[in-house]
Amino acid sequence: MASVPKGSGPVSREWPGASVDSSGTTGDEPWASTHLLRALNTAQSEVLLGGDLPAVLERLLAVVLELTGSPSGLIGEVGPSSEGALSLQVLASTPRSWAQALRESPVSPDAGGPELKDLRTFVSAVLTTGRPVQFGDASTASQGSAPAPSLHTFLGLPLELGGEQVGLVGLANRPGGYDARLVDFLQPLLTTCGALLLGQHTARRQRQAQEERLRAQIEHTERLSLALDNVENGLWDWDFTTRTLYMSPRWLSMLGYAEGELPSTLDVWKQLCHPDDLPEQYRRFQEYLEGKTHLFEVEYRALRKDGTWRWMLGRAKIATRDAQGRPLRMVGTNMDIDARKRGEERLRALVRAIPDLIFRNSSDGTYLDFELNNGQPAIAPADSLIGRNLRQMPMPPSIVDKLLLHLGRAIQQDTLEVFEYALELPQLGRQHYEARIHRSGPDEAVTIVRNITSLKQTEERLLHQEEELRRHRDSLEELVRNRSEKLRLATLELEDQQAQLIQAEKLASLGQMAAGVAHEINNPVSYVMSNLGTLDEYVSVLAPLLQLQRELMDEPGPATEEARQQLLERMREQWKQGDVDFILGDLPEMIQESQAGTRRIQEITQSLRAFAREDSGAPQMVDVNAELSSTLKMVWNELKYKCEVKRDFGALPPISFHPTQLAQVFTNLLVNAAQAMETRGEIRIRTRHEGNDVVVEIADTGKGMTQETLSKLFTPFFTTKPRGQGTGLGLSVSYGIITRHKGRIDVQSEPGKGSTFIVRLPIAAR
Repeated sequence: MASVPKGSGPVSREWPGASVDSSGTTGDEPWASTHLLRALNTAQSEVLLGGDLPAVLERLLAVVLELTGSPSGLIGEVGPSSEGALSLQVLASTPRSWAQALRESPVSPDAGGPELKDLRTFVSAVLTTGRPVQFGDASTASQGSAPAPSLHTFLGLPLELGGEQVGLVGLANRPGGYDARLVDFLQPLLTTCGALLLGQHTARRQRQAQEERLRAQIEHTERLSLALDNVENGLWDWDFTTRTLYMSPRWLSMLGYAEGELPSTLDVWKQLCHPDDLPEQYRRFQEYLEGKTHLFEVEYRALRKDGTWRWMLGRAKIATRDAQGRPLRMVGTNMDIDARKRGEERLRALVRAIPDLIFRNSSDGTYLDFELNNGQPAIAPADSLIGRNLRQMPMPPSIVDKLLLHLGRAIQQDTLEVFEYALELPQLGRQHYEARIHRSGPDEAVTIVRNITSLKQTEERLLHQEEELRRHRDSLEELVRNRSEKLRLATLELEDQQAQLIQAEKLASLGQMAAGVAHEINNPVSYVMSNLGTLDEYVSVLAPLLQLQRELMDEPGPATEEARQQLLERMREQWKQGDVDFILGDLPEMIQESQAGTRRIQEITQSLRAFAREDSGAPQMVDVNAELSSTLKMVWNELKYKCEVKRDFGALPPISFHPTQLAQVFTNLLVNAAQAMETRGEIRIRTRHEGNDVVVEIADTGKGMTQETLSKLFTPFFTTKPRGQGTGLGLSVSYGIITRHKGRIDVQSEPGKGSTFIVRLPIAAR
């Protein structure tokens, strides 16, 4: 069904007349077609604005009779009769007696004379066959032979829409009869009347469904009164006798009021309604009381407690009546539709802001509605589009065929059709367009047309630019390959130099600690050697005693008892002279001291060997606490004379790391901490597990650092030590090691307050 044309203003209730000759449209057929289309548009507009359909059809029939030169005619709606066959309900007729003659149950087959009898015969033929029926002077009957009718001429045309017969148009007694050209002239009338009747069918079914739903809701209202306060919509109950108006807590809360905060009177409700909306509410209420509508339904604005207006949808029905049918009680609901109304406003604004041409067409290509927003000239004047067909547009037939093809496919298959086409326009030249068509109703679709000429021109420029770029790309690719190879070789060389630098830093650290490590080894070596010298003396004392014991063991039998006694005496003398009791008591302690010294030597040499070796390619699972303990042993000589070391080792999960690189980091941090203390101080080592990290804190009580020093701390070759006493690579190498292992190293320091290095290392993934 077509909508009211945009910009047409209020629809006039005066139907335009026409002066025609006795042959109807043959006098001025183009004028008559325009006049008919204008009348059809007016009829559609009136129906859309709520006009009464029979009255609209009466006025439309008067115009059609005048344009065709027919004295008589009718427009009726088809429906099933009580016997199951189709029947016709006349909605408009000239003369009025035809409506009575064509009722479902006429008073008598012969009622009304021969003319009405023949009329019933012709109408029955159209309803039975579903095809046009034509009798008269100018043609033969399309249904075969028939008795000569008392009507001079008759044309019966069925109204079909979507394969369904919804009505009938009949014209009679036109001088000269009815020919095929007149039938073609009436096609827009048939399409419009069919759409109007089908729309009435649809609206009737919707009203019936709404009535059934409301009836069921009212029937349950009394039984569910305890649950009314919890429903989504606000509920109200108006007693006509007492003029009291109950408003549910939900309805009150929608307006920001609490239960009992407003008096239960109709006057209060009127005060809550927007003054501009009250006349429409009164009108619709009166129509409902008069039986013109099956349901009281109105949209209005209600005043909230905070002073703002909110859109509501009110629906209500009479719940009870007295014996005379007068209403006693009305029950209704209020729905908050503010978001929907604002959404509709935004949607309308959005449509107006779209820089495209928007059309709505029926399946045959007739323009039903349009929106021109982009300011570009259209192919036809905007005020002449409604009612015109695509084939009437000044476009090449190939483009029209393409548009109709996609239009039909979108409506029949409910698909989104997207395609492009080009037009030659005066003053603008060749213009390119993109069309998008989507179904918007059973027999219509919406088309959005966008001018993509600029885009096409841009695409052409891009194609030329791509070609130009392609010519440069080949030469650049070769250049990139050459430079990539050079970069790869330089990277390999840099990685090799970096590995050598790390190893050199290790060796430098080893050289720096060599004297201390030698001293550390010298202490256990000294007392091991001293113990070995003492042991040699003990052996010289014990050897003669053991020799006498062997001789005693070799003496045979009792015959040599005297000799044995002499040997025992010599052994006692030797035992006393050599102080063997002291030796036997000193030996275990001496052996334990020697073993401790050798273990200390072994630990130091193992730590040095582990620190000096190069790592293998893959990281290993490392115990951070064990690595710290090993590093402390190795650098102990650097620490023990300058500071006291305090440990606070927490339970740690393993991490994935290169062990020697981790030991190098700890060595650099511990040695730097010791060197930062001018007098004796303290180093605190703390380990803990935080989230996904293992955290190691090494804090000293040294002289601290300035912000300037902190900003350069990890810069290669930067050192605060005198020339010749530092390479400036220790912390730089340590920073690189930690970063490569996805860790982080932070420093906190102030002059005179010491420094704290915080190392965060990710735990190994399980």
